[in-house]
Amino acid sequence: MIKRLENYSMNGTSFHGHHFFATKDDLEKVCGKVMYTDGDINEKTQNEWEMATEDGTPFTIYDWKEYREYGRNEMIEWHIGTENRFGSLKAYEALKRAFHLHPKVNYNI
Repeated sequence: MIKRLENYSMNGTSFHGHHFFATKDDLEKVCGKVMYTDGDINEKTQNEWEMATEDGTPFTIYDWKEYREYGRNEMIEWHIGTENRFGSLKAYEALKRAFHLHPKVNYNI
């Protein structure tokens, strides 16, 4: 399962090839309310969550270069940021399980 991280430095995390599609609303149902929001559509990232896998592997979920306003129920691409490729795969698999176990959410992992 996944859990939210509070007061954890995510320095050193980056994209290692894993991403998925979901709406912001459905992502909030699975991961809780968005943790960081930047209302400036010119920023590379507008919404972000800081999470960890069950074994404590930290990861971020973020929209990347949308450069536009998008609806809460619009299916968009979300990136997974981790310290390495192995962590990215672990986070991807943990998110896949979390979405699968949550009723009534739409996703494409």
